[in-house]
Amino acid sequence: MVTIQKCELNDLDLLHQIAIQSYNDTYQYLWHDKGTWYLNQFYKKETFEKELSNSGVFYFLIYDDNKAVGYFKMIEDVIEPYPASECLELDKLYLLKEGIGKGIGKIVMDFVISFAKEKKRSILWLKVMECSPAKFLYEKSGFIQTDIYNLDYPEIVEEFAPITTMVLEL
Repeated sequence: MVTIQKCELNDLDLLHQIAIQSYNDTYQYLWHDKGTWYLNQFYKKETFEKELSNSGVFYFLIYDDNKAVGYFKMIEDVIEPYPASECLELDKLYLLKEGIGKGIGKIVMDFVISFAKEKKRSILWLKVMECSPAKFLYEKSGFIQTDIYNLDYPEIVEEFAPITTMVLEL
């Protein structure tokens, strides 16, 4: 059975471990250095700790039969042209290899949409790598592409640099 639990500060070590492992499972191919630069830049444990204390950032752990298999992060963040009070960003959604292909993504998307409605947000948005299989999940959930551009990060493989912005109006 799949369950979703809000992360608390005492979940920091597990969250950080799942974040690193799931990123490595999923996205090493994007980078000339297997993602080392990116992880050192954006996946510091201190960053997760700080965000867990921020009232506008929400982390959730995903469990399958009581085993943590992924996490996602939502942020109260604006996307133009919508008012800030209406927007909620799905900033990360990652599953470990053992969590892929089990329908967990659909369960998470249903949760994300319900959470946005509870927060009285009418605009859900996200960014996804154009080459990511997750893009199909978002399209299936009703998200529509609104923009595409190339990430300008050191070490990124140029052919995998395109990233898509997607929006779902609730």
